[in-house]
Amino acid sequence: MRSRKGQTSVEMLFIVGIILAGVVVIIPLYTQESGDSVMLAAVRDAAAQAAVYIETGVISDKPEYEALNDIIKNYTEYGSVGFRFAGLGVTSESDEKVTITVKFTHDLSSDSSRDSKIAKGLGRFFREYLKDVRGFRLDGGHLYYGGRLVEFNVTVGETSEVVS
Repeated sequence: MRSRKGQTSVEMLFIVGIILAGVVVIIPLYTQESGDSVMLAAVRDAAAQAAVYIETGVISDKPEYEALNDIIKNYTEYGSVGFRFAGLGVTSESDEKVTITVKFTHDLSSDSSRDSKIAKGLGRFFREYLKDVRGFRLDGGHLYYGGRLVEFNVTVGETSEVVS
């Protein structure tokens, strides 16, 4: 009778150990996925705001909009232009870095030099805007989220620029 109780206890400990091991493996994966979703939602918000801001052609004196103000002054000449956020996605990721592609379209004439400068300006805006969002931090001119460097591959029209 005694050995039966001992065997049942060992079996219960084994089952509890398996359950706890599963929890230890699953929870970190879930929290990282959740953190990545929050990061992408923040970038999507910044991209949508940038597109609407540029499209209206009206500038603000807030410091975080300085890069977008330069785009409006130099490339859209304060005019209302068709400038749209077309989407984003994670291009690559590792433990040290995540690269997010952010695409924009516009109704301006094709000009790769201008689009390159607009893309760089958008990247500067992302850094300034996101540095104040929970989970992001600006360090040495580079944006980090959860300890990983965030790099943007900003595409404007057919032109792409990498900004970190």
